[in-house]
Amino acid sequence: MRGVIWVVGDVHGCVRAFERLVREIRLDPERDALWSAGDLVNTGPHSLETLRLWRDLGGRAVLGNHDIYALRAFAGAVPRHHDRLDGLFAAPDAGELLAHLRAQPLFVRLGPEVVLVHAGLHPRWDDPEKLLTTTGPHDDAWLAREETTFATRVRCCTEDGTRTKHVGPPADCPPPFRAWDSFYRGNDLVVHGHWAWRGYHRSGRVLGLDSGCVYGGELTAWCVEEDRVVRTEGGQT
Repeated sequence: MRGVIWVVGDVHGCVRAFERLVREIRLDPERDALWSAGDLVNTGPHSLETLRLWRDLGGRAVLGNHDIYALRAFAGAVPRHHDRLDGLFAAPDAGELLAHLRAQPLFVRLGPEVVLVHAGLHPRWDDPEKLLTTTGPHDDAWLAREETTFATRVRCCTEDGTRTKHVGPPADCPPPFRAWDSFYRGNDLVVHGHWAWRGYHRSGRVLGLDSGCVYGGELTAWCVEEDRVVRTEGGQT
């Protein structure tokens, strides 16, 4: 039987929820492909165990802002601040796990009309694949560039791509800022994570999978071929 592609929302080190979801979707690593929408690590307590499980399942990912922070902090490129990465950084296989994470893209096409990015697309990116698709491992300059930051951090912006740090619901974006996807005019279905306050949502050509797992919400997965959503109990335990 031919396998399918599953995309999982932000795990944030919540390995128990990740394990439950893998069971519920009946993932077969020999047949199915598992993609993370980014932010596999940090905020939650089990980043090490999450990366090990993701690796063992043959997982792929688009990089999220917390993933990039972990990569840069482990390399000493940025100072650490209030993270929960001690267990990961101290593990004997930390270098191997983070090297695998570092090799992941920012943007990937999962089908003829499906693209995956962690946060969102710039209103003026006519060809995001050309901008964002590159092979890793990525050096620190690549991880810190403007395009990388936008793709992994945007929630609300203006038509020229100016971002605000607003993290709340889209309706509360302070004027003149609006949800990034209000400017999206492409034909592809854009699948993303990152916006826990927005939760799971689907409108037009946008599908959001961050349902706030680390904050006690749910962990959400979407099957590309079947257009099917599975959600399981989240939380940090």
